[in-house]
Amino acid sequence: MSDSRHGPVLVVEDHPVNRLLLQRVLELEGIEVIPAASIAEAEHVLEDVIPPVIVLDLHLPDGYGLDLARKLKSDPAMAPVSIIACTAGPVANEQARARSVGCAEYVTKPLDTQRFADLVLSLIPAPAHH
Repeated sequence: MSDSRHGPVLVVEDHPVNRLLLQRVLELEGIEVIPAASIAEAEHVLEDVIPPVIVLDLHLPDGYGLDLARKLKSDPAMAPVSIIACTAGPVANEQARARSVGCAEYVTKPLDTQRFADLVLSLIPAPAHH
């Protein structure tokens, strides 16, 4: 197992540079990151892992991120997961749509990296102490 303090967080982002940036920003905060470049990759990861937080780009090569968010939020096992909708080009009413399908937050690129890291950290539940 890794020595990260938090996570893993699933980052679904099709642009390699953006994906790497998000990964590095979170790793600097001690958050383990699982990167995915598409909805299909994300769904494959989610067969084995239920992360506390998913950072979800909305415009992916194989579909619309909010369709995946809606699907995940309808699954009782995934319902507790916090989804951060992330987009470069905000579309009218998209933030409201993101909220309506169960996204916890909606952020636009370019990201303020420190605010983004703080946001992700705030959504990760504290580890249970036995």
